[in-house]
Amino acid sequence: MKQIAILAAASTIAIVASGQASAQEQNEPDQVKKLDQVTVTAVKREQDLNDVPVSVTAYTADIRQELAFESLSDFARFTPSLAFSAGDDRVFIRGVGRQTNTNGSDPGIATYSDGIYDSSTSAVSRSDFFVERVEVLRGPQGTLYGRNSIGGAINVISKRPTDEFSADARFTVGNFDTKAVEASISGPLSQRVRAKLGGSYRNQDEGYFDNVAGGPSEAGANESSYLELQLDADVTDTLSVWFKADTTDATFRNRTTNLASAYDMFPFPSGYLTPGAAFGYLTPGYTQEGAATSNPGASDIRKFSVDTPTRSEMGDAYGLATIATWSLPTIDIKYMGGYRTYNYDSMRDDDGTSVTSYTYPLDPANIAAGEVLTGGPNCQWLIENIGPVCSAATIYPSRTFGYIEDRSFWSHEVTAQSTGEGDVWWIVGAYAYEEDFHQESHFGNNAQPQILAPLAAAANPDGDYVTALSELKTESYALFGQVDYDVTDTVTLTGGLRYSMDDKSGSEMLRVIGYGVVPGFSLGGSGSLTPALDLTAASVSYASAQGVASDVTIDPVTGLARRQLDNSWNSLSGVAGVQWRPTDDTNYFFRYSRGYKSGGFNAGGISQYPQTDEELLDAYEVGVKKGFGDRLQLNATAYFYSYDGLQVPLDVQENGIRLTRFFNIEESRAQGLELEAQWTPTDDLRFLFSYAYNDSEIRDACCFVDVADPLALQPGAKPVGAADLSGNQPQSLEGQMLPRTVPNKFGLNASYDVPLDVYGDLTVSANFSWLDETYHGIFNRSYTQTPSYEQVDLIAVWTSPEDKYRVVGYVKNLADEQGFDGSTGAVSLLPAGVTQTYYLTAPRTIGVQLQLHF
Repeated sequence: MKQIAILAAASTIAIVASGQASAQEQNEPDQVKKLDQVTVTAVKREQDLNDVPVSVTAYTADIRQELAFESLSDFARFTPSLAFSAGDDRVFIRGVGRQTNTNGSDPGIATYSDGIYDSSTSAVSRSDFFVERVEVLRGPQGTLYGRNSIGGAINVISKRPTDEFSADARFTVGNFDTKAVEASISGPLSQRVRAKLGGSYRNQDEGYFDNVAGGPSEAGANESSYLELQLDADVTDTLSVWFKADTTDATFRNRTTNLASAYDMFPFPSGYLTPGAAFGYLTPGYTQEGAATSNPGASDIRKFSVDTPTRSEMGDAYGLATIATWSLPTIDIKYMGGYRTYNYDSMRDDDGTSVTSYTYPLDPANIAAGEVLTGGPNCQWLIENIGPVCSAATIYPSRTFGYIEDRSFWSHEVTAQSTGEGDVWWIVGAYAYEEDFHQESHFGNNAQPQILAPLAAAANPDGDYVTALSELKTESYALFGQVDYDVTDTVTLTGGLRYSMDDKSGSEMLRVIGYGVVPGFSLGGSGSLTPALDLTAASVSYASAQGVASDVTIDPVTGLARRQLDNSWNSLSGVAGVQWRPTDDTNYFFRYSRGYKSGGFNAGGISQYPQTDEELLDAYEVGVKKGFGDRLQLNATAYFYSYDGLQVPLDVQENGIRLTRFFNIEESRAQGLELEAQWTPTDDLRFLFSYAYNDSEIRDACCFVDVADPLALQPGAKPVGAADLSGNQPQSLEGQMLPRTVPNKFGLNASYDVPLDVYGDLTVSANFSWLDETYHGIFNRSYTQTPSYEQVDLIAVWTSPEDKYRVVGYVKNLADEQGFDGSTGAVSLLPAGVTQTYYLTAPRTIGVQLQLHF
């Protein structure tokens, strides 16, 4: 496949180069369907997409409708080297992104809404009813975009208020009981002020996947509302101000994963602090919801059986944004600022079964059992020789995972840039960002009464066996500048620098409780007398380490251990490049970029090493964008990355407890080829094509334990050295591919316009996309790999004369193929082996949309 990719790129570049002379000799273009001339702001000023010396893909609202793009997942199918997992909301470009959502870590792909930094990806998936354009910039954008753009940036541009009064509405119905309505009004309030008010409501009542235990269907099911207000004012002839306020409210049944293997029926599966649920199937008299006694997902990945429904809520979500531009004769001074806050609260089943209770069997009589609780003989011996002093324990194994985010942040940027017609264009600016982030993870088992009242410890009214909390404040500042110098009419040199400073400080809290897992207090030996034990003091690290700003204290009232974290990072990033434009439709460019991502914390675990150092990326790109009249546009880019300090979370055993630690991978490299084409061979026919080849390799990283294969027995394991104190076998990561680097990806769209004369116009469109097998873990094993899959979509758009009415019909995933966003593995003790859990994409969806424009 590697040879095919290189040949394809070489062929495309050859075509571009050879076509340069013939393109210059073409006559006036024929009256064909012309290529879209998309204006982008990828380098902080408006330019034609194909004039920008950056690898960027842009989607206008019209193109999104023809391709039926609704979400970031859709963009990822067609954008070279872009990968997105809706299951954990992580974006990657060319294998660079974020490996964890833990507080204290940062994304590697920066998201901007109207040029203002946004810490979430929700704006990218906003309907094209509200969004004019989405730009995906590949490669480090650390000079002009800065914060968290080590792998790239995504910029979302809103539809602005109109100069004339207009009203728009959309109504959508689809399968899975989907209904949506969107509406807006826009126009002038006065000669200098324009306004827009818009909102939407969407409800999908049925989920994509079925709970055979009788609970509601999950995945995709949601109810959401959105409201925005915009004001756009020409305050004076030289001062313009744009303002936007928005709010969102949503509830979800957003299951994103399913176990594809048999249940682990071991009494205490690997890493468990409470009894396993599936073990109940091996005991007489268990109770459950539904009738499934084995994992339905093992035979049908779209079925599951749980007793705790998934639910999530997004509330108190408000955003403010403003852009003020003061236009002087040769300089624009611009302020861009925004504030956003939201609260996200979710709960899901964490044991994966519908078992609600069972009786844990007592051990056979054994005087030498040495049970601490009974003073020597175990519970069974006491029953047989003394009487009913104790009995078998009743287990309520319904484990849950609760997650809360409470986040607010400000973003400010001030720039001055030249607007003259000279040979030099420049921009200088200052940036400030401040974020308060409160995060909670609750691993709960509140149906088990012993966990609510641990022995000789503070009460535990929430029933968590692990509580991990963190509160961090992030402050980030930067100064930057970039200059483009036209050496000749065809050659431009670019140079830019950015100095960034990041500070993170706050606290982390942890409480750990075990039930039946501590030797001497086992369920088999102590039965109903088995207490829940507070393991917090033995689970936390008291050692000093980078980023640790205080000693560990344990609150006697809450039982929470607490520690302060604090550290700062800074770096210089930048860009240097040369662009050669021998003709108006030919653009060759070379860029060197230095990317930087702040160091961070694995806050909430009070682990031995809570901090990671910064990430640094040296990127080299060569590209060509070549137009052949109004018929054909070909773009090709080749890149090479040298990557230092990739931040990776890995599970480890510390003091007998499984915790997640951050590590920096010392050295990695990546390289790839990206091709894009747009071809209109006739008046009515258009093809869009994209392909990406990506290859990456860890060059130096040792020694780490694979939590799914702690003994390093699976194929591909590379054991190094002796086992650690927990008996785990470390491995070398040398030669592994970086997670979520899609080796090959292909997308093709064909659209055909059918003129209907007085009845308007009809456009029929078809998408085909294919994604290669992909590893989603730092250990490249079968259980972290998703299979390749393809998807076909059909879309039809009818537009009335004068574009007052439009009807859109679509079938996405026509063949109902199951796609995958990710995969993880875990140890299974009964049966022995490794289980696999998949992140799932949507099945076939069908919808019809009516649009009205006045």
